[in-house]
Amino acid sequence: MTLGPVQLIAIEFDSLDRLQGKIIEEIDDLIPLSAVRILDVLFVAKEDNGDLVSLEMGEMGDEAGDEALGTLIGQLMGFSFEDDLDEGQVPTGISDSSPIGLGPADIERIGDNLAPGTGAALLLVEHRWAAGVRDAVLEAGGRMVAQGFLTPTGLLLIGAELLATADAIDAIEMAAELEAEANVRALEALATIEIAAEVEAAVVARTILTLMEAGFIEQAATEHAARAVLDAAIIDQAIAAG
Repeated sequence: MTLGPVQLIAIEFDSLDRLQGKIIEEIDDLIPLSAVRILDVLFVAKEDNGDLVSLEMGEMGDEAGDEALGTLIGQLMGFSFEDDLDEGQVPTGISDSSPIGLGPADIERIGDNLAPGTGAALLLVEHRWAAGVRDAVLEAGGRMVAQGFLTPTGLLLIGAELLATADAIDAIEMAAELEAEANVRALEALATIEIAAEVEAAVVARTILTLMEAGFIEQAATEHAARAVLDAAIIDQAIAAG
């Protein structure tokens, strides 16, 4: 299975009391998305003595809790887990040569730089939408030279245009959804009309056959009889009668 680019997002909080509730709800809402996938979530806290500890999801207000969560990011931060690499060490022969991105040492520093009494939420996100683009870039000999979220200053420079662009994209997507819904309704209506026509034809045939068996009409006159049946609204009566 192809894995898309994986990004680590770290968010620091001054108060551990606020590391719960709404944040976990929003993370849960992200999990079903197909364009991105949350691979792991870890909450950490820096104790007063300077020790960095991981917090289980149950401690963060998640009643279910998931013991598996946090192990991937924990390894990157240097936590020790059973059957994992000792002290989060990188296997021999592997080194980070790219100047772009976060390596294990960079991720460990996130925890080291936390002040006592503070905490952080870390998310490991797979950008599934970008897997094909990344492969095409590599095949073309391209390489990433910069990546990151825009800062507030950067957003401010293009804020109005950015909102207008986003609104335009939303309008296009809504129009496409409405068009698709209209097409579905049209197909449903067409199917209903076709079924009604088939029912009507079947009732006409049954009515004509009954009239023929009763001797009211001859086989040569079935076409005229069918028209007469339709004109006399016998079909409606037959359908209403079941």
